[in-house]
Amino acid sequence: MRPRVVEILLLAGFLTIAVLLHRSTASYPSFVQGSTAAYVRFLAVSLGVLSAAQLLISLRSRREAEAETGSRNPRRFWALLVLLGLYSWALGPFGFFAASVVFLPLTMVAMGARRPLPVVLTTAGILLFVYFVFVHLLEVHLPKGTLF
Repeated sequence: MRPRVVEILLLAGFLTIAVLLHRSTASYPSFVQGSTAAYVRFLAVSLGVLSAAQLLISLRSRREAEAETGSRNPRRFWALLVLLGLYSWALGPFGFFAASVVFLPLTMVAMGARRPLPVVLTTAGILLFVYFVFVHLLEVHLPKGTLF
């Protein structure tokens, strides 16, 4: 199959998962409807909206994506793979926020970002968003490091 067809099928699958995930929250017990079900609904809606947006972009685009893929730039692919492995390992001893402060900028640089200000602002924005939405709004317990 062509990469564009695979991308469209994957996005359609993500949309299906988002709908099924959202519908599954109706069967949650009543005592978790305000907390766990709200978190799952948020994830389902976020997944659905982002997948739908990407699907519309993919359908409107007639040409191949200009972004380099792993097959065209294996260095970026392997750098991302190594960084993801290190990040998943670092979550245990360092916790979510400490590991993410290092992982996000390194990943952006490995993927081609060169200007430091956007890298720093993007990292700060993502971590602030996660902190306010997941920690304060949804009261999700993110991994805390064993070293701290």
